[in-house]
Amino acid sequence: MAHNPNSKFSEETLTAAGFSTISYDVLNVGKQMRSGEMHLRPEDIEAYAWAVEDEDPWFYGPGPFDGPIVHPTLLANQALLLRHDHFVVPAGLHARMIFNFHKAIPLGTRARTTGTVNEKYWRRDKPYMATDFETCGDDGTLFTSGRFVQMLFAKDTAPASGSSAGSNRAGDAAPAYDDNITSAQGRSGRLERGQVLPSLSRTLKQRQIDIYSGIRPFSIHTDEDWARQKGFATTIAQGMMSTAYISTIMATAVGAGFIEGGNMDAKFLKPVLCGDTLEVTSSVSGFTRDPDGQPRAHVTVAAHNQRGEQTMAGVASGVCLA
Repeated sequence: MAHNPNSKFSEETLTAAGFSTISYDVLNVGKQMRSGEMHLRPEDIEAYAWAVEDEDPWFYGPGPFDGPIVHPTLLANQALLLRHDHFVVPAGLHARMIFNFHKAIPLGTRARTTGTVNEKYWRRDKPYMATDFETCGDDGTLFTSGRFVQMLFAKDTAPASGSSAGSNRAGDAAPAYDDNITSAQGRSGRLERGQVLPSLSRTLKQRQIDIYSGIRPFSIHTDEDWARQKGFATTIAQGMMSTAYISTIMATAVGAGFIEGGNMDAKFLKPVLCGDTLEVTSSVSGFTRDPDGQPRAHVTVAAHNQRGEQTMAGVASGVCLA
């Protein structure tokens, strides 16, 4: 993948400063990465909530966590941008995001993410990297962990298919559901096996993408000319915006047991263009029982654009009341 020809820096200068242009050959398995610290301020919560259209009252006042908390996926970009703290990244496509939510993140938290490149591989003639990450507070509290998989551009433009690749279903294997549990209490009422949850509709506006991704030149998310140079019809939303929609569904349906103790596995099947309208649908696929005896609801999620194309497939789970 070529160095950005529009940059005022030469490739030699950047490499000498420790910022090689990311590529399959440059990337080393085992490389450890560390983000800067982020202080979660009220304006950060408000901006993120507006960008993803989630105004849960737990973000703004008292709730089950003794004070305001941030959106569970708010710090996802800190994990993804680990690469940008160590490489020049002209473009890439997010292929998969796995989240484990350990603790609610309070307003005012100072958080940092660390990660390790644990795998690189080729799939269908496309290079990928996988990174395991942990996000912790300055007191060592583990808030979130997981893995993200990113497709690197082997050439200067996106693959001709325009797809980030992946199967039609996220998750490597379905859990063994407990047939003795047919329902459990959620935040918004009783959850039943096979229940279809309320869908979400989101039309992706450029201003929302700008706030979510941060405006900068030479970004496929916020620079239309650059996005076109990379093979897209216009700017594209980050795949992780769809994980925020999954979180909205799960926090609404399950509640606190998703924010603390929940998880999510999403695969991004096709880029979401600015202006696309996503319909995010979900259903309760079954229940398992945690070691402490609490029932856990498992939900299957999908997103389709206005053309009927599936853009995301996901699974998520959260702990319910008995």
